[in-house]
Amino acid sequence: MYKPVPRGEIADALIHLRDLFRQRNPSNERERMTHERREIVTKNLLSNLFRTKEHPTLHAVLELADTFSLTIDGAHRLFGYDLEEIRGYDFRLNGGRTHIKRPHERRCSEKSIVPCA
Repeated sequence: MYKPVPRGEIADALIHLRDLFRQRNPSNERERMTHERREIVTKNLLSNLFRTKEHPTLHAVLELADTFSLTIDGAHRLFGYDLEEIRGYDFRLNGGRTHIKRPHERRCSEKSIVPCA
């Protein structure tokens, strides 16, 4: 479920990801801004990684996934979390209680944009 990952290994992975994206030159304004954001996120994560010894916040993991085009699972694995194992553990503990039994039925109203059936 959780395997501690040395901070240096996390830093190396972040630097590797950043370097992969640095190999590609931005071709337009949007890509340039994304490149700048990626540099800032990497800098912030690297500086905070060694100052704090705690686990990353969910916000940091989601930002990492978004910035580097990673899956949520991939971003969590970087920090030592295996979501598949967590899902299995959750299922064993909670059984069917946490799973949706039927689709959510949307409440209809006269002001609804989507017509009600």
